[in-house]
Amino acid sequence: RMKSTFTRTLINSSIALILSGAAMTSVAQETTALENEQQTKWDVSKPQGQIKTISIDTDESTWSNLDVHPNGKTIIFDMLGDIYTMPMSGGEAKPLVKGFEWNMQATYSPDGSKIAFLSDRDGMMNVWTMNADGSNLKQITKEASNTIHTPTWSPDGQYIAVTKGVMSSRSIAAGEIWIFHHTGGSGTKIQSGSHGAFNQKNITDPKFSPDGKYIYYTQDITSGRVWQYNKNSTTELFNIIRHDLTTGETERYIGGAGGAVIPTPSPDGKYMAYLKREDTKTVLYIKDLKSGVDKRLYTEMERDNQETFGTEGNYAYFDWTPDSENIVFWTGGKFQSIDVESKKLTAIPFQAKVEKQVQQAIRTPVEVAPDTMKVKQIRWATMSPKGDKIVYQALGKLYIRDVKSGKVKRLTSQSEHDEFYPSFSRDGKYITYSTWNDEKLGTVRVVKSRGGKGKVITTEPGHYVEPKFSPNGKQVVFKRFTGGFLLSPEWSMEPGLYLADVKGKEMKRVTKSGDDAHFGAEGDRIFYTAYQDKSFGTKKKLMSVNLDGFDEREELKGDKVTEFKVSPNGKWIAFTYQYNTYVAPFAKKGKLQSIGPKSTWVPVAQTSKASGSEMQTTLVKCVNTLYKKAY
Repeated sequence: RMKSTFTRTLINSSIALILSGAAMTSVAQETTALENEQQTKWDVSKPQGQIKTISIDTDESTWSNLDVHPNGKTIIFDMLGDIYTMPMSGGEAKPLVKGFEWNMQATYSPDGSKIAFLSDRDGMMNVWTMNADGSNLKQITKEASNTIHTPTWSPDGQYIAVTKGVMSSRSIAAGEIWIFHHTGGSGTKIQSGSHGAFNQKNITDPKFSPDGKYIYYTQDITSGRVWQYNKNSTTELFNIIRHDLTTGETERYIGGAGGAVIPTPSPDGKYMAYLKREDTKTVLYIKDLKSGVDKRLYTEMERDNQETFGTEGNYAYFDWTPDSENIVFWTGGKFQSIDVESKKLTAIPFQAKVEKQVQQAIRTPVEVAPDTMKVKQIRWATMSPKGDKIVYQALGKLYIRDVKSGKVKRLTSQSEHDEFYPSFSRDGKYITYSTWNDEKLGTVRVVKSRGGKGKVITTEPGHYVEPKFSPNGKQVVFKRFTGGFLLSPEWSMEPGLYLADVKGKEMKRVTKSGDDAHFGAEGDRIFYTAYQDKSFGTKKKLMSVNLDGFDEREELKGDKVTEFKVSPNGKWIAFTYQYNTYVAPFAKKGKLQSIGPKSTWVPVAQTSKASGSEMQTTLVKCVNTLYKKAY
């Protein structure tokens, strides 16, 4: 009842949020989602569509993880998402698990009676177990949002250690080491990243010591919290860490130039097999765990994943024979066994003959270079204060749409630069926007809302975004950022939030950082979004300063809030949380308050039906019908 009343209040207060992109089609998306829910639940093992059967007859495999049975007589390995078994001496490889599911990284229990492996048969990669003959499948982990990889058994056969990939401030699933009981349960975290909730550095490749006292794993030990592509792997990117399961203490165990990955202790506990990089080669080593002496065994391994992220481990997993005399591994499409004493290499030949069913990819004919096309996503859609026009960007240029007639035209006619971030003045007569040209760089401009030639108001070229008018229309606030990498590094010396007069005579910096700068009801303060702390991530806050950059205030904060916008009349705050937009009264209490969808200290209403981003707020004279059309 309160929520309904609050929503009516929003409508009557004439606040409309226009969300570009996906939000413009939210009704259609919601209808489609409802129809999908009414259909039969999707099953990985029973794909829809056209299926065909293909025959495979091969004596080579690609990136195959393998494991040796505790009796030393058989090997299991993965190939093309199926799990196979074959004699240690080689021969015919028979499928143990085969289907549309992706199955990989199988490993025998210490007594050889069970196998733990990864499968996406429940829709997410999780750990499953089965008997050694492939019967009695059982799901152990039940993750729905985090990736699970690299399972390994404890020596007593009671627990399975895994890598759990957790995403935070970036789509990089930084690993944590967890253990699960072999019968299931929610698991226990053994080791997490060294940078808290915003860690991007990977931890993976867990392995128990034969006596069960330790877990070894591979950890990215480079400086900082942010992961980078293509680092120099001949330096020291990864170390093998030893974690004491009794005390919880950790120590760097194996490292040095070329790093160290894939810790694989011998069954007798005397040696540690691992990989390191030497120039362009990945090399197999063993370390004597008593003397510390390293021995180079084989230099022709496939390239490991140290420069990349190694989400599924840093190499295809290998194993010792039970007598600790040989290491069996995959490389170059073949399986090999190497004697650790003599370094004698023995090939393990195999032949896999199998029929697989393959779902045909859905293909839609695409016309190349048509004369006309429908734009399926627009950006920065903003309604005029009177509610009669909408300005938006499509294909690099700005367009103005008449709401009543539906007619659309270019806002300008130029072809010298791209146009971004349009925003109306409070009286609706003008639009400010930013531009970009790879040679001349960027500007902030103002143009009449009926269209015309944009007037430059910035006094020098730069990298400009997010311009917004002051309430009286005489000034524009915007963000200036630094170039480099893909953009020109020139004119990047003084980033921050800037204020310029619309006549183009004066431009000054207000703050050194911030995003989404805008005005509320008054023209004496600028609101903007900032990070709550130096760790960046997903914790943001709404700030305000006066026009000289002084009297800085913290207004609101929100975990996983990506945008804040104060309404033009200053009475409401809109914010985006998990790609949905919410509105609440903007109450000033003189202290920093936290706000989110579940806040109770003020009423909060969701205004987007499905999802959206690039939120704009406009004070409009609208009625219920217009509100409903917008959402």
